Amino acid sequence: MDNDRIHALLIEPQEECFRRLCGVGTGPLTVSFEGYHRHAILAEDRVFFFPRDASRVAGLRREAVILQALAGRGVPAPLLQGHWHDSSVSPYPFIAVSRLPGHTWGSQEATGTLAQVTSVLAGLGQAIASWHQLDLRTLPRSVRRTSEHVTDFGRTVERTFLQEASRVAAQQLGFPARQAMLWLRALEPVAVMDPVFVHGDIHAGQILVDDALAVQGILDWETAGVGHPLKDFDFGEWGGGLFAWELHFDVLRQAMWETYNQARGGRLPSWRALHLFFCLVTIGALGQGGDLTA
Repeated sequence: MDNDRIHALLIEPQEECFRRLCGVGTGPLTVSFEGYHRHAILAEDRVFFFPRDASRVAGLRREAVILQALAGRGVPAPLLQGHWHDSSVSPYPFIAVSRLPGHTWGSQEATGTLAQVTSVLAGLGQAIASWHQLDLRTLPRSVRRTSEHVTDFGRTVERTFLQEASRVAAQQLGFPARQAMLWLRALEPVAVMDPVFVHGDIHAGQILVDDALAVQGILDWETAGVGHPLKDFDFGEWGGGLFAWELHFDVLRQAMWETYNQARGGRLPSWRALHLFFCLVTIGALGQGGDLTA
């Protein structure tokens, strides 16, 4: 164990109380400070999450509720193992979740080939279907709550927004105005898709893969809620690594959507409508000097 690292989170008396309270004994522990909202202590079979500050407590509590609701539903999410609030360990509540196999795709994304990226996204599409297929009526009301992050995205599939995005894109690309109407018609099938339970913050750091790049799990569920399915296909949530393949986004979206569509019964709109949507929103955002998917 790297004592210096763990003592940046828990000083010696806190560590002693933590080990006793959570039953980790004298086993090895490692610490990760990579999360935006929380620090992590990794034991052999569990991961303990501590909020970075008081503003992150609500999100951690929400994640605990969501993970509890997802248990046993076929979703590749960690299992909630416990939650504590003991001032002898931390001024904030903290939780433990099961330690899933694999490593984050973000840890090797920079060296991945197009074939590898395509494979990971195809697996991700299938994983996304597992929670998009959940019957919303069976989820607790608190879990179905829509976060502001997800709500903001929902505005981008409203007809008035799509009309403007199509108009701006046609203008920027030098197409006649009637092209905007053709695009708008092509987008209708994705715009009217039924709301589903979405993760809301999919990116490379949330995806666990094994050595064969098969998706093993999805992390960080605090932003999850009911929203439009396309939210979980928004590459705008990813870091710069994925955008090294921007010229191949059509290939990546096709692979991701087709496994997703197949897992959901094959009755969804074409991947081309998905790709058109994100292209128009991106072009429209650039034309207006803003980010329409933020």
